[in-house]
Amino acid sequence: MSNTPVSSRPDLCIEIISDSHLAVPVKRERIEVAVRVAADDQGYNSGEIGIRITDDSTIRQLNRTHLNHDYATDVISFPYSRSEPSLHGEMVVSVETATRQADELGWPVEFELLLYVVHGTLHLAGLDDQSETERAQMRKAEQRVMLALGIEHFERFGPGQPIVARATRAKQ
Repeated sequence: MSNTPVSSRPDLCIEIISDSHLAVPVKRERIEVAVRVAADDQGYNSGEIGIRITDDSTIRQLNRTHLNHDYATDVISFPYSRSEPSLHGEMVVSVETATRQADELGWPVEFELLLYVVHGTLHLAGLDDQSETERAQMRKAEQRVMLALGIEHFERFGPGQPIVARATRAKQ
């Protein structure tokens, strides 16, 4: 038990909603832990993060409306503010994209969805993946977090590999 009073302890409030027609293959507690571990990896342990788990149609509409991209995607992050140790933002994750990608790679949908949540949280924390250097930093952070979550062999299935190479490794 900590000597720190509960009222003064930093806390990260995480709200998770999923569209009612979706079967989400991950327990909410696992998603919450993934967000906390990813945020902590970047020095954040308080604030508020909202997560919506949805389908490809909805994420495509949000992608078009907010980013001018007319396609479905895996995760969209909306950072509001960050100042260590506090992080505020929202993300939208497509369980349909996670299911399709996991099937193609031959690893659990749960892991793919957790990867999207980790990736989205790292974006909220300020990491990007537009340049080669930024992508390498993002991949290292993703790997640290996924390993901390107990997801081994992430490098065989995770991003940074061409889909064909990822699928080939998944079958090994």
